[in-house]
Amino acid sequence: MKLLTSVFPRNGRVLPAGGWFTLVVCASVVGLEVAGRHATSDIHDAVAASALVAIVCAVAVRHRREPLPWLNRLAGFGRRIGGSFAWLRYDHGIDLRGTPPLPRRTPPVVFLLALALVAWGAAAVGAWVAFPTGWRAVAFYSSYTLYLAFLLALWSVLLVVTIVGIFVPVAMFDRWLKRWLGDTDRRAAELAAIVSYAMIVSAVAWVVPPAAVLGLCLAVSLGAWAAYLPRGTDGAALLWRAAADKPVCAVPLRRALAVIVGLTALVAFDVLLTACGGRLFAPPRADDAMPWTALLGTVAAWMMPGLFAVVLVKLYSAHHGDPARRTPPTLHVTGADPHEVHQAVLLARRWGWAVRRAPAPREPGQVPVEVVPAARSEATEFDPRWPLKVSVPDLEAGAVKERLDRRDEIKVRRQLFRGLQKLFKRASVFKGPAGGGFWLAPHWWFVEGVGREDADSANEDAPPLVGPAYSRVLPARARQHAHAVLRATQIDMIFVEDGVTFRNLERALRVLTELYDVHGGKRRAEELHFRGIPKVKVMIHEYEPGNPFRSDLYPEPKFDDLSRVRVLHIFRDRGGHEELIDPPFDFSSTPAPVGALG
Repeated sequence: MKLLTSVFPRNGRVLPAGGWFTLVVCASVVGLEVAGRHATSDIHDAVAASALVAIVCAVAVRHRREPLPWLNRLAGFGRRIGGSFAWLRYDHGIDLRGTPPLPRRTPPVVFLLALALVAWGAAAVGAWVAFPTGWRAVAFYSSYTLYLAFLLALWSVLLVVTIVGIFVPVAMFDRWLKRWLGDTDRRAAELAAIVSYAMIVSAVAWVVPPAAVLGLCLAVSLGAWAAYLPRGTDGAALLWRAAADKPVCAVPLRRALAVIVGLTALVAFDVLLTACGGRLFAPPRADDAMPWTALLGTVAAWMMPGLFAVVLVKLYSAHHGDPARRTPPTLHVTGADPHEVHQAVLLARRWGWAVRRAPAPREPGQVPVEVVPAARSEATEFDPRWPLKVSVPDLEAGAVKERLDRRDEIKVRRQLFRGLQKLFKRASVFKGPAGGGFWLAPHWWFVEGVGREDADSANEDAPPLVGPAYSRVLPARARQHAHAVLRATQIDMIFVEDGVTFRNLERALRVLTELYDVHGGKRRAEELHFRGIPKVKVMIHEYEPGNPFRSDLYPEPKFDDLSRVRVLHIFRDRGGHEELIDPPFDFSSTPAPVGALG
């Protein structure tokens, strides 16, 4: 007996630490490999996949309590493999300047990814041609465990697509309900919408093969790549570089969106083709070896039209609400003589104005005029009352058009400042624990609203966007006017420090509008234009690679090092920016003349 026990280690363990657990894991994997050779459908694969998930969870729990050497080596090998793909990582930023122009190039990884997705689609087609009843037969000629891992990843993607496909359209429907019903309780309507939409899509997926949906994905992908081809320039672009010593290149934002949409549609096409390629044109076969995968794929496929519809609505809204577009002003015309009113309408439309005639009510932002006989005209009065009384000869002469243009600009500018005041009141509530500020950029279509500068900090009370969106507070023409003023004065973004009042912000913005008016939009803003504004310090800095904002007295807003943006900073005045001057001359010891004695 002593001879038998002498071969065991003295610590009482037959295997090294974790050895018995590793042996159990290996035995479980071997058991899965053996059981997989007897499985006949992916229903059995689902049971085996559950066992594989349980094994992975057990390994994770054991490794957390007592690190497993082989798992550490495996993780190190994975990190080395991941490090070998470091060349795929790019530094990125945003370019709102556009001048001087940078080379326009798309990262090569985009085309490599597109080729990989095309190869994936071709492999899926080949697998379904070779195995019409299901490509799970490849598990017999390879590792069943790796097959289960791929199957779990595919099922996870299909479930995510299904969940997102339900909640994204329902979220848009809820947004519409909020506009119609206000802040009333909408939970019953939301639940009914979710259940109804899921049931309708499931019924369609059960009856109709998904070939049309895959064709739609392919059409969207090809359409996105067609939109990518034109070489137009945009006001904004994405910057990228492969390494710190490589040149910086730019991708227009329009092209970047086309690439994202095209690759996403191509990924959807490949995933759906992989899952349900055997039942694209017909209902499931009796000898189908992958009924569960095909069901998930078909349901996920019929979620895609709703997602594409939401993306289409978003793109249309972004294009329609782009502040870079120019919407004509609207003239509201009233008058007692219908013939003269009709002539006035024709003349205004020749100017390029939109016209709204009485008795239609006048809406905010519309310029009102009243058509009267020439004797009652007030077109040349210094301070007339509005609606302005004009005659048809006044409109034909064209001199009154300049006055109406100025009136329209004043009304649009008032709408802009009123909307910014509402946004400022909401934004000023959210303040970071260590100071900070927020960003204003109502003239960019891709900026949804006022953003906090410290949104990525641990402060949960500072969300990325505060207050309502620009589109809800600022009329379209007010944002267009902001685009015209800020682009003409070459201000890309505005940073407002916490503690700056809206009155001081308005004063700074008034300087920009006056500069725009006086110089006709041909002079950019400089710091000297803002001297004299009390209680604030206005600084302008051009962010670009190698030129970050540095200040010992004022906070440094966070910004990407690769971005090119000209930012107007509005800080609270700390009194440290005055110029040093020589002390006054001391006259205490200087002889003074003495008056003559009487």
